[in-house]
Amino acid sequence: MPELSTSGLIWVSSIMLGLALWFVFVAPRLVPMLKKTLHGHGDDEQKFSFVDIITLYMASVLMFFVAFIMMIMFYEVVMRYVFEAPTLWVEELSRWLGGVIFLLGGVYAMQQRAHIRVVIVYDIVSRNVQRALDVVSTICIAIFCYAVVAGYWKVAFKKFQTWELYGSAWNPPIPAVMKPLVCIVCVWMAVQTISNLVMDWKKPKVVHDPADDL
Repeated sequence: MPELSTSGLIWVSSIMLGLALWFVFVAPRLVPMLKKTLHGHGDDEQKFSFVDIITLYMASVLMFFVAFIMMIMFYEVVMRYVFEAPTLWVEELSRWLGGVIFLLGGVYAMQQRAHIRVVIVYDIVSRNVQRALDVVSTICIAIFCYAVVAGYWKVAFKKFQTWELYGSAWNPPIPAVMKPLVCIVCVWMAVQTISNLVMDWKKPKVVHDPADDL
């Protein structure tokens, strides 16, 4: 574990406490909305695995990151051009949060089956062949995630262990957080795609409507 300064411990503890309170009091109210999609996966009969629920809980936080980034960017514009007192932290914090959205948003898209797919062949084959194609795609995703984690986790752990900072004037621990997060997200991406395969295995054949991707 990295050795943090007193202010660093306060910030980390505050963030962890805030997330815990969010997951207990706020996320349960947002998850039902996140279950609904334009692709027909959010109906009342749809079953969700424990993995799905965890992903949806994470998404309940991400959905407000975009609004928060807009708020702090507006604050930066006002401070810079009205008061001529630009901040040191807004640009880097927005980049930091944007990276988190990019990584975890991919897992949510995976859970929602919302990634762009070429379904010309998939729709015309039988359901058994579709299942075989699903297995192949799941194996490919799992192998990719394994390769990323296997080749990157030592570097990511070192960045976290040394609590590497960004090296700017504000100097946030972006490398110490984002690099391990890449490995964590890849592991969860593999878990989520396996969960999707299991949950979709007994579903009947569905022909995709191109309008759903508009």
